[in-house]
Amino acid sequence: MDPVTTNNYVGNSTTPDYYNYYEPLIPMCQADDYKTTTGICYAIIFFISILGNGFLIGALTCYEDLKRATNLFMFCLALFDLVFTLTLPFWSTEFLHHWVFGDVACKIMTGAYFVGIYGSLILLTAMTLDRFVVVVVRSYWLTRSRRLKCAKGACIGAWIISLIACLRDSVSAKVQNIHIENYSCQSISTTDETFGYYAQLILLFFVPFAVIVFCYAKILMTFMSTSTKQKSRTVILVLCIVVAFFICWGPYHIIVVLMSIYDFDACKHYELHIAFIVCRILAFSHCCINPALYIVRGKYRKLLCSLLFCSPDLRHSRSYRGPTDPSDFREHSCANETGNCGAIQTNATEI
Repeated sequence: MDPVTTNNYVGNSTTPDYYNYYEPLIPMCQADDYKTTTGICYAIIFFISILGNGFLIGALTCYEDLKRATNLFMFCLALFDLVFTLTLPFWSTEFLHHWVFGDVACKIMTGAYFVGIYGSLILLTAMTLDRFVVVVVRSYWLTRSRRLKCAKGACIGAWIISLIACLRDSVSAKVQNIHIENYSCQSISTTDETFGYYAQLILLFFVPFAVIVFCYAKILMTFMSTSTKQKSRTVILVLCIVVAFFICWGPYHIIVVLMSIYDFDACKHYELHIAFIVCRILAFSHCCINPALYIVRGKYRKLLCSLLFCSPDLRHSRSYRGPTDPSDFREHSCANETGNCGAIQTNATEI
């Protein structure tokens, strides 16, 4: 943020002209942007996310069955996180030095930034709806093959919608000279574009949030009303992933809205300025969260240890395979039975 400056004239009409001069610009308010701290945090987040999401994609590809809906969702979610992660070195360089990559890179990185955010949220909404149908609706029509087709459609739709949604921000992004030899990649917003931003924020953040809250409220009510003791690890995993997303990105969006409402100035609203910096770092760290939540599962802790310590158990990759999605248990067991599947399991085991 540029400080508020003023020109002070020194001297009077009785002094010689060469004594009449303007003092240098005096900063009346120096709001620290913590650019170095932010840039270093982005660099750390980049390396952690690359390692974590790389491991997650490798584990899902080599040791899981991507023909299962939940695994496919997690795979695409990791791809969106990687797209977002690849923009971090550019933002880190901007904070530590200034933007040196030109207008084209500015537009591409801005687009990739929003693709990562919107794509992740759309997929989280689709995963929640999938859990809702499996747990609450309990329809036997939604077989494993149909769930997979719906999951593929959701993944393709997430890419298409996020690419379309990022166009406005990508096109308006350009390099601005904010100070002498100090360039920044910024989106130039007009009044119409500001309205478009709020419409986009409502449609691609608050509406999915409302859908997710409704679905998980019904899921929890279903759990409380049934007597089944089966643990639904997949539901808990998806819930943790959704909660982590809104914990990371929710405060950031709230702060951005408040900054626009209060006609934000870093000097007048210094506490809001600091809150924005902290919430922005928290939001960007979200790309590291999903791999961490997935590794928490016992099977992936064992796999990670095998990778780190080159354990010979890694050669037996089949030991890691299996239906990790409890909603696939019924279909997995039915494949090995010659009788009527519907008579073997109850709806409660579809969780």
